[in-house]
Amino acid sequence: MKTAAAIVALAGTAGLASADLLANWTFETSVPTTAGPHAAEGGINAGGSFATGFHVSGATAYSNPVGNGSFESFSSNNWGIGDYYQFTTSTVGYNSILFGWSQTASSTGPQLFDVEWSTNGTLFSTLVDDYVVGTTTWSSGATNPLSVFAPVALPAAASNLPTVWIRLTNQVTPGGTGGTNRVDNIMIEGTLVPAPGSLALLGLAGLVARRRR
Repeated sequence: MKTAAAIVALAGTAGLASADLLANWTFETSVPTTAGPHAAEGGINAGGSFATGFHVSGATAYSNPVGNGSFESFSSNNWGIGDYYQFTTSTVGYNSILFGWSQTASSTGPQLFDVEWSTNGTLFSTLVDDYVVGTTTWSSGATNPLSVFAPVALPAAASNLPTVWIRLTNQVTPGGTGGTNRVDNIMIEGTLVPAPGSLALLGLAGLVARRRR
């Protein structure tokens, strides 16, 4: 099982390269009191990027309690195994896709999840297996780093696609139906793929530089 700190270490230098923000959910505008879809508030593809929740239980209540250093988050109760939060965006023109998020649970909420991803919204592969969500208290003031999961890199197959699906999927039956799990500060990033002409110019510049030596 992996904690937030372990995922930070696992990510290594994944977030160090220059990346563009494709989609960002803070939930400050969407105020998610339903399963969604809730449009991203920021990022290059904000208007076409959506967050949703899925629960088998029809009694699930979605709410917007305080986030991790913000006033809003995406929260729900009545969790069962296989229930999830899902985020979609376009990666057209981008590679080296990264996914980062904040997540916490109540004392009786689910605390073991997988990060899953898909290129078609039907067949999902596990990206991070059995990571542990703590019961860290959130406030609208400072961000609590114990709840921040560092950007993890998606496989190359997630690059340059009209839509990529990412899920945070519950793996356990929680201690009570009223137990909650919430997420905040969702970020999907990518590195712009240079146009063929740009690559040719870079190659020419390198050749000229070598000849001048």
